[in-house]
Amino acid sequence: MSRVRGLDEWVSRLDVADPEVVETALDVLGDALCGDEVLTRERAAQLLLGELIRPGARARGAILRLLQTSWWPPQEQLADGALDAVFTSVAMLDAEAMAVDDAAMLVANLYRAVPRLPLGTLEAALAHPKPAVRRAAAGAVGRVGKAAVSLLPKVLGVLDDVEPVAGAALESVGSMAALAPDLAMPALLEQVEKAEGARHYLALMSLRGLLEEKRREGRPAPELSAVEPALQRAAEDPQAPVRLEAVSLLGLARLSSLTTVATLRRHLQDESPSVAACAAVALLRVGAPPPEALSLLTGQLSAEGDPEKVGAALTALESVERPTLEKARSLLETVARDGQGYARESAREMLAQLA
Repeated sequence: MSRVRGLDEWVSRLDVADPEVVETALDVLGDALCGDEVLTRERAAQLLLGELIRPGARARGAILRLLQTSWWPPQEQLADGALDAVFTSVAMLDAEAMAVDDAAMLVANLYRAVPRLPLGTLEAALAHPKPAVRRAAAGAVGRVGKAAVSLLPKVLGVLDDVEPVAGAALESVGSMAALAPDLAMPALLEQVEKAEGARHYLALMSLRGLLEEKRREGRPAPELSAVEPALQRAAEDPQAPVRLEAVSLLGLARLSSLTTVATLRRHLQDESPSVAACAAVALLRVGAPPPEALSLLTGQLSAEGDPEKVGAALTALESVERPTLEKARSLLETVARDGQGYARESAREMLAQLA
């Protein structure tokens, strides 16, 4: 019992100016949160939640981080109050603060641990006047996942919010897209066309994830010709990760216009080995004559002194469906016979899949 009483003192030290004292207090309270003593765990959580909403508290960000990393599973009897405390504290933070993302993860932890928590609380937070609260709620929905899929229409409505609220909403749309593709697909396509910067990249990545999921399930690729020009523009982005996503999407969507084929052929010479390998696979997917694509992949797999090139080719090939991989059978047979190390073993494994 004395240890439980001593926690009050450690919580009070979170408000001092000395960072070493605060760090020590956080370590002690973290140990209490995830320890074996039930009363100690519960008392630590109660005290931290109380400090979280205390006017003038200086350590809100650190407390949110501590609770989301160390408090698992949250005690059910504290869950309702914890949910209110998190959103109350977030309303006192700037929307750009990293702690808001910790709050989103903490809210998701609460919903996963205590499924009876009402989704209405999360829905209300999506419409809160404070951007930080909307950001935390938007980020939490995707992390809750299937149990919160009914809130996806509300999250879609936040895509036009200010940053970083809209960015958090887009992350959730992307993570839940496979659960409600008919809702998510139009939103992702719109973002691919109009978003910029980090949101544009996230939209491309989320759309590719959704198409990959459809491919794994054996469903046909959706019609993406309307965004083909946007994907072609993205394929010329200065950032290699953006080019990679765009090139991959052109292949996954089986977009085979002369302009797209020309774009993919040009990217066989991309300075990024990963983009070049994805362009080669995309050419195989859209039905272009295979020699150029296979020549690029052969060169990368034969670059024994350049692990980046070898890895790029293998990663691109390992992601494709059987009919596309079949087009590379002769290449795989050559590597399986004459290649070295990891490339040879991987080629043999891919050939076994085609047997």
